[in-house]
Amino acid sequence: MPDDNEKDVSSLQGEELIKAMEEWAERREHLAEDRTALAQFRTKLAEERTALAKRRTELAEGRTALAKERTALSTKRTDLAESRTTWSQSRTEWAEMRNKLAEIRTRMSGARTGLAQSRTNLAQFRTILAKQRTELSYLRTGLGFIALGTFFTRMFGLGPWSIIDATIILVGLSSIGMAIRLFLKSHSVEKGMLKQLEKELAVEAIDKRIEDSIQSHRFGPFSRP
Repeated sequence: MPDDNEKDVSSLQGEELIKAMEEWAERREHLAEDRTALAQFRTKLAEERTALAKRRTELAEGRTALAKERTALSTKRTDLAESRTTWSQSRTEWAEMRNKLAEIRTRMSGARTGLAQSRTNLAQFRTILAKQRTELSYLRTGLGFIALGTFFTRMFGLGPWSIIDATIILVGLSSIGMAIRLFLKSHSVEKGMLKQLEKELAVEAIDKRIEDSIQSHRFGPFSRP
């Protein structure tokens, strides 16, 4: 084909040759313009490709930064989980300790119940002793009046005032009789009660009562940590 064109161009002469040369020049000019446009377009594509590469690099750097932040957050979450586990263990230990203290308090309440019974027995024993002390005071008062009346009789002898001496002696005898009557009235009851209280207030009985109260209030095994 180029050979045919060269033959055609070589066969042209004069104005036809000039016209053909002008057409070829125009074509060459158009081709040069198209080549320039293509070069510019290629340059533009290269610039856009470079911009996209930069953008991709920036996105990669941002992704790397986000990955680092996610790693740091994961580390913090792990630390928080470990702290929460530690606090949970501490809370469990405190709960166990509180349960053990509650059990100790319950057992102490049982011991307190036993001691309250012992205190009640002691109060009864004190009541009996107070009654016996009252009887003894009656007896002592009666003996005092008799001694006083006898002293006055011996000191002043017989006379009108002997009535006062006799009255004092009678008051003493009445007081002694009152003490004897009270003693005889409640002696058997007090004797039985004293025996019972002495038995209940013995050290072995108190220990057994406290132990029974503790056993009755026990609700679970207790082991030292």
